[in-house]
Order: sequence, then C-alpha cells, then structure tokens
Amino acid sequence: MRPEEALLALREVLEERDRVIVDLGDHTIAAAKVGLDPDGGTGALGGSMSVALGHCLRIDDGRVYCIVGDGGFFMHLHTLATVTQNLNRFENLTVVVITDEVWGMTGGQENPAVHTSPAEIARSMGFDPAETAESVEEALEVLKRCRKEGPSLVEMRCRPITYL
Repeated sequence: MRPEEALLALREVLEERDRVIVDLGDHTIAAAKVGLDPDGGTGALGGSMSVALGHCLRIDDGRVYCIVGDGGFFMHLHTLATVTQNLNRFENLTVVVITDEVWGMTGGQENPAVHTSPAEIARSMGFDPAETAESVEEALEVLKRCRKEGPSLVEMRCRPITYL
C-alpha cells in the first residue's frame, strides 16, 4: 500500500477528540496530502514520539496517534521503554509506523526495518497490541482493534515514498 492509503485508513478511524502528531520525514508530505493536521509535530526526525507522550498526559479523552517513519522510529526507540515503564500514563497512545525500509529523506538507503520489524520490537517491550498491516483493509481492521485502552503500535508496511 502507499503511505497515503495507510493514512487515509487512519483518518477513517479518527474521532473528533483524537490528536494526531506527525513526525518529520517523507510521510509528513503523505499526511498533508490526506489532510492530517500535524498537531504539535516536531522538526527532529523521530522526536514526535516524545512529543506524543506529552499530549497523552495533557488530554483526558480520545487517543493520541503518533505518525512516525521507520527511520525516526529507530532513532527514538528508547521512547517505547518510557511508555512500557509507565503504562497507566500512556493508555491513550497509538504509534503508527510507516515502514518502507529506507531512509527516504537522504536518498533511499536501507534502514534497520529491513531486518527488524517495529511491531516485533514493540511487542517485545510490552506493547499489546502491536500489529502489522500490509493492505488498506488490514490497516482499517488493525486500527480499529488498537482503539482499546493501553498503548498500541500499528506498523503500516508501505511502498517507499518517491517525493524527492
């Protein structure tokens, strides 16, 4: 699936009270193309994961969706440890990882997702659910399941973005 298709699936499950935090990367363009407002996003690759934690603490209802590319995810992987050490404080978090296995902003070199799945890492750290979607239909199903209480992670396996 294309990143835009994955993010359109996310738009379908969003409720008015939800927040969307968009990280820096090629997927930022995809998010803008489908009309997702980067509420409180960040200029540091992967930094949106920490920004999303602040939003989780700030809102009383709704979910916080953090859209991050696989490159940014691996750069700020330590944020997942913070979440799993404080599960009750981040029950309203869903991390959406756009996985295309390349460093898109710097020319398309392979990144760690070629060998390691972000969903597998999240499961090993205590995220439940942490699921992978490879089609728009799977993405919708997984996103609906991940609205339950507790932090979750959805890995959207997408074709590389070719904006640059």
